Amino acid sequence: MIVLAHCILNQATRWWQKGEPPRARGPVKEILDFLSAQKIGVMQLPCPEMTFSGNPRPPRTKDEYENLPGFSLHCKRLAQTSAEYLKALTAMGREPRIHIIAIAGIAHSPTCSVKSAPSRMGGKTGYVEEKGLFFEILEKELEDLGLTMPFIEVDPDRPEDFGKIVCDGSKC
Repeated sequence: MIVLAHCILNQATRWWQKGEPPRARGPVKEILDFLSAQKIGVMQLPCPEMTFSGNPRPPRTKDEYENLPGFSLHCKRLAQTSAEYLKALTAMGREPRIHIIAIAGIAHSPTCSVKSAPSRMGGKTGYVEEKGLFFEILEKELEDLGLTMPFIEVDPDRPEDFGKIVCDGSKC
């Protein structure tokens, strides 16, 4: 199975600006089609931004979320619950054996990116090569439970590349 950032299966939770329609709704079809064809199961992570701030919400960088009162604790609670659930799935899924291929984050997310978190740098917003806040905390919670798994990043503007990223050049 693969673990997906919430907005891959529910794009309506992605940030959008008041007065404009949400960018997209529903799941990213190309990703679901690939997973279905490969017979790969899915687990959806909670969306820390949506469950804390709702929608519409102001755009924020990773730094701004780190300094938002109560948000880091909110992420920690979600990460602990998610990590415990993944531990139970892998421990209890004996027949058939459940193996987690990866945790897939979303590019340019302040909370769920894997290698492109938005950050304020010199008065401008840019991207830093690090995990988003929720994914940093989730990775630590998983490690504390003895679980290690790869984190991969999905570009929402290039969902057709998902299969190449998941399979990493090998046959799935």
